[in-house]
Amino acid sequence: MDDIWGWGAIVVVLLVPIVFGAVGIAARRRHRAGDTTAPSSAGLLGFDELFHPSAHNARVTWEAEQQIPAPAPTPGKGPGVIDGSGRIVIEVSE
Repeated sequence: MDDIWGWGAIVVVLLVPIVFGAVGIAARRRHRAGDTTAPSSAGLLGFDELFHPSAHNARVTWEAEQQIPAPAPTPGKGPGVIDGSGRIVIEVSE
């Protein structure tokens, strides 16, 4: 029974770098093919959270920012103004 646990541990240790390498190669192929979408990497986020917590926090912040819509200009408030003809004028201060 001890041999099974030993061999199982060896297999796991050898498979982890192979999986990470395969994910890296697949990501590079997608990037070279022009695919700009980010695939779901939920299975690898656990490693990021354990071994690189600041990267995990940055990813959580990035995902939250992707869901926040940009504020629309309102009449008479802020830099965006909608006039009577329906035309939107956005003033940018430098």
